[in-house]
Amino acid sequence: MMLHCILFQSQMQPTMYLLRPLFLFALLLAAAAAASAKNYNPHHSKDSLRLKLVHKNSLNSPLRKTFSSPEEHLANIIHEDSVRVHGMQRVIEQQHSRGRAFQTFSSIWEQSAYHKKEFKAPVISGASAGSGQYFVDFYIGTPPQKFMLIADTGSDLLWVRCSGCKGKCLRKPGSAFFARRSSSFMPVHCYAPVCELVPPPTDPSCNRTRVHSSCMYDYIYADLSDSSGIFSRETATLNTSSGESTRITNVAFGCGMKSSGPSFTGPTFAGVHGVLGLGKGPISFTSQLGKLVGNRFSYCLVDYTISPPQTSYLVLGQPPLRRSLMKSMSYTPFLRNRFAETFYYVGIKQVFVEGVLLPILPRVWSIDAQGNGGTVIDSGTTLTYIVEPAYQIILAAFRKTVLYPRVRSVQSFDLCFNVSGIARPQLPKLTIVFMGNARFDPPPSNYFINAADDVECLALQGVSSPSAFSILGNLLQQNFFIMYDREFSRLGFVHTDCSSS
Repeated sequence: MMLHCILFQSQMQPTMYLLRPLFLFALLLAAAAAASAKNYNPHHSKDSLRLKLVHKNSLNSPLRKTFSSPEEHLANIIHEDSVRVHGMQRVIEQQHSRGRAFQTFSSIWEQSAYHKKEFKAPVISGASAGSGQYFVDFYIGTPPQKFMLIADTGSDLLWVRCSGCKGKCLRKPGSAFFARRSSSFMPVHCYAPVCELVPPPTDPSCNRTRVHSSCMYDYIYADLSDSSGIFSRETATLNTSSGESTRITNVAFGCGMKSSGPSFTGPTFAGVHGVLGLGKGPISFTSQLGKLVGNRFSYCLVDYTISPPQTSYLVLGQPPLRRSLMKSMSYTPFLRNRFAETFYYVGIKQVFVEGVLLPILPRVWSIDAQGNGGTVIDSGTTLTYIVEPAYQIILAAFRKTVLYPRVRSVQSFDLCFNVSGIARPQLPKLTIVFMGNARFDPPPSNYFINAADDVECLALQGVSSPSAFSILGNLLQQNFFIMYDREFSRLGFVHTDCSSS
């Protein structure tokens, strides 16, 4: 599954019933909801906002898929990763074919005078859905309506399926947002400045003089899935880290009237109602919150395969870490790729295997003038993908240091070995040094995977194409507290037990 916007084509007409006056009962319900939730005020609260993350293949996932064997599970992961990785590369290639980079806009939310604040929400693993993605429960509207959204650091738009949607939309209760039942729903006018931040359909049919000439959008992802509808404003309800309910007003989102493509119509995504875009673009949810949450968000991903299942969280605002962990956090700057403004790029300086510096030339990790290369940290990709020739050098180093009997390759893994009868295999240590000399020392369980009975494989994959770049997937990030500090344009990380953090 690929959640990266690359082109914008489609036709969509406004759905007029969404714009008709609200009924009195909706206003009464809104008044009742106001009594149980308070508007978020960074002056009066020290809490962060918190969302629960659920991996789609975890034991507590409502979308969990059962596999007959580890090999089938791996095949599913590799297939979904392949779709996503190729889609991410297509973003760069699409811009090459256009002969220009993404158009960028200054975010109107970045100009807000909010002070720093933190929100917290639990993150649910989405592995069973087949793309290594994580889901969150998201409440929107007045009174709040609950939906399950894909939490994605590789795309920007926040959108929810709306009632009256066309195509293969779900019809069961709770599967779509009913705008007419919310007293805070407000479509954006097509001539409002914020409308310029979303990709328009081929014919936006905008009439400056009409009061209800809505802002229409068509957001198309790299796997050619898309969401199109009415760009609007709403009130979101989230929980703080202290457990209180709080409201965030004037959140810009897509009221999706039509969705299509493999990402949103397959059976494994039957319970998904939209996407929570966490990318770097100005319309992402994190960009909108901006200074309200100190321009930062973070997560700590547990191993989704353990039982009983543990909880991961997406935290918006000040990280709820012990002071000792905060002092131990390492930082590396974000890098910019003007051909892919949504992605979070970091720079790799050196790679060590068992303490030995590998002879990888610095230019292998760099972003060239055409936007090729570089390294992206991504929550929606499971495995880690390394560009050639760096991958071959790393693979050769592991082959020299793994002392167990080699076995035939499982799936597309290039290094697999037999560990039968060995309770705790001694596996080589991988160390990555980022720009700023931030040292990343993941445990072997983050880059070796149980591929079959008594078989371990190196969970790295090589990628080679004109636009290839490396991707640090969510398996490599497990049991690290990862902070996206947009205020200082840097990534922070510290190793910890995410099940207790």
